[in-house]
Amino acid sequence: MPSTLLRLSETRDALSVVADQIGGPTPASAIASACVKIAESIKSSGTYHFSGNPDASWAAFAREIFAQAGRHITVTDIATANYPTPAKRPLNSRLDCASLASDFGIMQPNWKTALADVIRELT
Repeated sequence: MPSTLLRLSETRDALSVVADQIGGPTPASAIASACVKIAESIKSSGTYHFSGNPDASWAAFAREIFAQAGRHITVTDIATANYPTPAKRPLNSRLDCASLASDFGIMQPNWKTALADVIRELT
């Protein structure tokens, strides 16, 4: 999503972004690191969740992308109903990552910190 938003910011000064879908943006590098750590120290089985922290809406995520990239883009919050897509999206995709932390010592990454690296790579 960062690359798409940065590309759009080159030709637009305002965007409408969904604000009622909440989740934890997760950097791919953090997912890879978590997978390696789990594979190296499997001591229990089960289902584990992993996501970035803090939770944010797509609109909040977009605002942070533009802020970190130094782009002055107005983001207008819209409801999912006003942004039709073929795939139905959940409003709440927040994950409980407590068991991953307790079983493997893997903490949720701060996506805002990781986003800075992504922005540097893309700009």
